[in-house]
This record gives sequence, structure tokens and C-alpha cells, in this order.
Amino acid sequence: MMITLRRFVLTLLAAGSVLSSLPVYAASPTVDRANAMHTLHGQALYRERMALPPGAVLSVWIEDTGATHGAPLVMAEQRDEIHHGVPIPYTLTYPALPPGGHYVLNAEITVEGRRLFATPDGGVPLDHPQLLLRRVAETTVRAPYGTWRIQSVGALNFPNMPEAPGLTLQQDGTVYGTDGCNRLMGHFSLEARTLRFQPLAMTRKACLSPLMEQERQIGAFLPTVTSWSREGENHLVLHGSKTSDTMVLVPQDAP
Repeated sequence: MMITLRRFVLTLLAAGSVLSSLPVYAASPTVDRANAMHTLHGQALYRERMALPPGAVLSVWIEDTGATHGAPLVMAEQRDEIHHGVPIPYTLTYPALPPGGHYVLNAEITVEGRRLFATPDGGVPLDHPQLLLRRVAETTVRAPYGTWRIQSVGALNFPNMPEAPGLTLQQDGTVYGTDGCNRLMGHFSLEARTLRFQPLAMTRKACLSPLMEQERQIGAFLPTVTSWSREGENHLVLHGSKTSDTMVLVPQDAP
């Protein structure tokens, strides 16, 4: 019995010695998303000798201009109010960019939604974070303000008729218009290319079935709007949270 007990103890000691010699593996940590982020430091400047008015904002963003849905896809954006003269420093944090994209940097200086300076069309490469902005001509209209007729939502097209749906976007952030059946009104926020509608109020008139379906489509799309773009001077495109969803608008007096 003593021999058997002694052998048992020796066996335990030997096993402990082997286990202690094995490498110790910690539990696999969850992926730290912060490790996948990148930080870009740079400066924006312009050559004109002019002071910026109070409330001027510098917006810097990364675009994928090769996005397949037709409009550049904003991958990351940073907006900061400007409190000193040029050069204006900025820091842009962005996630790892998927391979295969065509990524460029863009920037603009705006005051109450009006563009004063911007990078050249087409943007600049990501490895050129020192951005030289050009003065935007006074006659250039880029912000989406104005009275627009809704031409289409996704695959649904609306004919140019007196009761055609439309929106008026004002510089004070108010919006009003019609979905072709009921009136709607409310507010929106605009920062660079980001556009979001706050919950809109609307009348509750009953209409014929085609107009009710039109109302449903427009009412479902507007809360999903995340950004806007311009196709020339005659087309305003609102982009929904799904990259394939768009609303195309034209000036109210367009044929």
C-alpha cells in the first residue's frame, strides 16, 4: 500500500513538472477595432490674404471615387470650426480601407453652408495631406438649397405635372414641400456632403391609390437620407443609407 501511494505521488509530481514546462496560452482576445483605425495628420491652407468670418468650418473627408453606385462614397469625414489663421491643422481618423478602391482626400471651408474654399475637382492622393484649397467662385452654386421637383425615388419616376412632388430646402435649415398628396414640413441638418432630415410633420389627406403609394415611397426614403451630391447644375441627388437608394431632384422650373 505504501509503495502504491508513493508511486501515485511521484506520478502526480511528474505530471506537474511536464505541465509547468508547457507554454501558457492566454484566451484569444476579441479584436480591438481601434487597432484597425488609422490617423491622418495634415494642414489646409489657401493663398488668398483674407481672414475667415466667424463660424467658418473646415471639413476634410476621404472618398472612394470608384464606388459602383455612381456617386463617390464617403469613407470618413472630420468637421471642425476654425479658430485661427492658415495653415489650419486637421486630424482625420478612418478605418482600414477595402482594397480595390480609388481613394482621395477632399476638403472645403464653409460658412453657413456656403463654400469659400475647396480642393480641386477629383481630390488629392491620401499621401498628400498638405491641402491647398482654391477660392470657390461666387457664382458657383454647390449647396442643395432651393426649390426642387422630385423626379424619381429609386426605380419610381414622377412625371412633370402641377401636382408633382417637390421639396424646398432653405438656408436656415427648414424644409417644406409635398409628396404629391400631402404637405410636409420640418428641418434638416447640412454639413459638407452630409444631409439628414429630422422627423417631418405632414398633413393627413386621403388620396387616390397611386398617390398614396407615391407618398409611401417618398415618406420611407427621406428618413434614410445620409448625403447629397450634384450632377451639374440641374440635378440634385440625395443618397439613402443603402448605397443603391437615391432620390433625384431637378429645379422646380425645369422642363
